Amino acid sequence: MNLRTRVMVIGGVVGALLGVSAAHLYLRSIPIEVDEEGRERLPSIQPSKALAVSLGVLTVLKQITGLGQPPEGSRRRGRKR
Repeated sequence: MNLRTRVMVIGGVVGALLGVSAAHLYLRSIPIEVDEEGRERLPSIQPSKALAVSLGVLTVLKQITGLGQPPEGSRRRGRKR
């Protein structure tokens, strides 16, 4: 298995675990509503909270993409691309 495949598989597994953990925490933190027919429903999410979570996720993704970047002001060693 080459490096790119390993990184994608590890990233997929970590992402899935984080997603399941986030869903579990979300379900623990809200009351589940039951309608007249006995079906469970989640309460609606406020748009401002959804926007805040979306911006937080984008911030984390931006930080992840910056992991491989050299610090400001330092010179990169090694081969050029």
